[in-house]
Amino acid sequence: MGAEEVLRWRLLQQQQSGDKSSGGKNKKSEEGRRGGYENVLEDEEEEDGWSEDETEEEFDHICSLERAAYTTLYLLQQLHSSSADVSSMTTTPKKRATQSDGDDNDGSNNNNNIATNGSNNLPSLSDFSSNDNASLNGVVLEKSRFLAKLAPRIRRLESDTAKCLVSTLEELLVRVRTLMEDDNDANEEGQGGGGGDNTTVYDNNKQQRKSQHDDLLLMIGHCLRGLALLGKGADAESAFARVAIMPIIRSKLSMGKLDEGGSRGECAGLFFLLDGIANTISTMYGSILRSSESMFTNETGNGSKSSSSRMEVDLVTCGVWVPVATALMADPGIKMAIFSPGIANVLQANYSALDTFLSELASSLLLLQSPQEEVTQDEEEKTSIETGNFSHLYYRPTIQADAIERAQARLYAHPTTVEFSKRWNLPIYYQLRFAEFCKRLDKAIEGVCREGWTADVFTGDAKDGKKISDTFGYELPFFFELYDILLSMWKPDVYLRPLTHRFLRGAMQLIGRVLAFVKDGADGKIQFGGTEESEGETDLSETSVTIPAYSWNERVEDVAVVAWELTILETCLTHDYLDYVANTVCPNDKESRQSTHNSSLELEEIRSLASEVLVECSQEFSPLVSNSWYTLIVDRLTKQCCIPLTAVKGVAATYRMTNRPPPTQASPFVASILRPLKEFDTTFSSRTPPQIGDEWKQKIIGAVSSKYSIAVEDLIATVKRTEEALKSRKTRKMMAGGMSDGEKVKLQLLLDYRQYKEDVEELGLESDNIEGLVKLNQLTSEAESLLPK
Repeated sequence: MGAEEVLRWRLLQQQQSGDKSSGGKNKKSEEGRRGGYENVLEDEEEEDGWSEDETEEEFDHICSLERAAYTTLYLLQQLHSSSADVSSMTTTPKKRATQSDGDDNDGSNNNNNIATNGSNNLPSLSDFSSNDNASLNGVVLEKSRFLAKLAPRIRRLESDTAKCLVSTLEELLVRVRTLMEDDNDANEEGQGGGGGDNTTVYDNNKQQRKSQHDDLLLMIGHCLRGLALLGKGADAESAFARVAIMPIIRSKLSMGKLDEGGSRGECAGLFFLLDGIANTISTMYGSILRSSESMFTNETGNGSKSSSSRMEVDLVTCGVWVPVATALMADPGIKMAIFSPGIANVLQANYSALDTFLSELASSLLLLQSPQEEVTQDEEEKTSIETGNFSHLYYRPTIQADAIERAQARLYAHPTTVEFSKRWNLPIYYQLRFAEFCKRLDKAIEGVCREGWTADVFTGDAKDGKKISDTFGYELPFFFELYDILLSMWKPDVYLRPLTHRFLRGAMQLIGRVLAFVKDGADGKIQFGGTEESEGETDLSETSVTIPAYSWNERVEDVAVVAWELTILETCLTHDYLDYVANTVCPNDKESRQSTHNSSLELEEIRSLASEVLVECSQEFSPLVSNSWYTLIVDRLTKQCCIPLTAVKGVAATYRMTNRPPPTQASPFVASILRPLKEFDTTFSSRTPPQIGDEWKQKIIGAVSSKYSIAVEDLIATVKRTEEALKSRKTRKMMAGGMSDGEKVKLQLLLDYRQYKEDVEELGLESDNIEGLVKLNQLTSEAESLLPK
């Protein structure tokens, strides 16, 4: 009989003796507890092959397999330890000398102690405290030789134990599936009605199946622990995926179910297909997954749970997610339909469905199906005690939120997830979406160039347009369209989280395109209207009104409205639009944050980066708005206000040689000098950007007053020259109220100045700060003595 046979025989003897000694007592106590079972349950147990004796034998067998795994693990550790000891003995003398240098000081004392205290000790396989180096080395070598001879048999024992555990695990998983299918069928039949004895039998059968399920769960735990001890967690994961998960995937995954509810190629049924797979797995194997997750959760030295190292047995990741992902990537038809549909809407819907499935997979598998299950368990415990069934005392893991977070982190960190993510052709999706946005914007620009800023170019939903107008105050349909395009980039049916940087860059590019269009128009490089008909057939379905060509920068109303729209857009970018983007990328609610798999600090950093980008982009608006008001509007209104100043020269002709009475009111043209400014200010006072203020009015009045003062100065000089000429000819002074013609002109200029000053003050400006008005006051102050007292 070889050493391997002797070892196996001894192990079997120890296991059988231990099992009999403990099994006898347990059997008697179990018989006493189960003595109250009803005859119906006993008959059904015998029919289904779940008798008490067979269950106990099966428990003993599976427990012996776990103990065999412990024994194998110990033998393997001893084998590795002996190999390490032999390696340390064969190290070079220099290395051993350096290792013993630290013991030279106490060498004499230690040798004396060993000689006196250890002289009577016998060498053993695990005690290396002997003083005699030769004897010590001999023991180590003898042990290593013995274990070296047993090494093939130990490896064979490891292989056989692992194979037996895997086959047992597969058998138990099949029985769990059969039991759950029978339970579902029984539940459907039980919902059909009935009462009396039928209800009692149904309740008894349900309780029996619950007990059988608890027994199977306990046995599976033994198998998983045994495989984990041998370092064969991957075999357990593979068996679970092959026996438990793949049959569910094969029964639910097909092209027909993928397109269910829509046209072929749209993958309309993908979300419901994935949801059905997750619910089925959770219903049938959720208890196994929860038990495994609780059993093999890693803990660091300080007692905190860690998700960085791989679990010995990870059924959630390798047992569920890996086969699902592999099935989706393996079939060519399904892979093409999901990952490369060629239609932006379909690809976005597919990605969102799978992203939601993956982000909620850990919670859907590890959480209880319904909150009523705990109440049901309490009721079953009372019933179990009455019937003598104590399976409710089995360990039931409680999965907390941190355990689900760790499981979800392992899902995202697995190489299969990385490979799965690479299957998506997301850059192509972004190009398709960005082309749609650019097409809408280009069409809007063409409409504005053809019909002007008031052209109805908004193509979005009417409700969205009204909301944009009421909420933000936009007036021009072109900016309705622009802002609706910017918002649509972040809608749930368009936005994809991995493309956040691309969508943000795309929004900035669209805004830059609009700013360039506005700047070219402000510089007079673009003309509106006056479009020529293209050669060939014209589209009679669209009726367009041709307007004369013009440059919109010459119309102060257009300039003011566009500047106001840009001001609103600038404010929205740094406030409302920023919040909209940030809430999409970094959602505040916990359910939405579950799909981001980012920490709170990372989410805040993302929000900060988006804010910096949008704030930097908004800085390009201020120069355009300032140029519109301080240059375009000021120049146009100044020209309009200066037109009536040509009538200043006519004041002298009014009184020269006409014998008219002295003036009592301002000239009619004075009221029309600032009329364009007043009308414009009344119309756009509520739409003037806050950063502009009243400075633009001061610029206009300053320029107009300066020209007005020059005209008055020239007129007064002309009047003085005329009076000197008349005096030299000794012309008789015409008396009309005691004033000469020159004095009447000066008095009229004074009255005109005072009226003009009142008009300036009505605009909310102080006349003392305007240089032209100060000069007018100086020029007309001489005529104040001519005013009637």
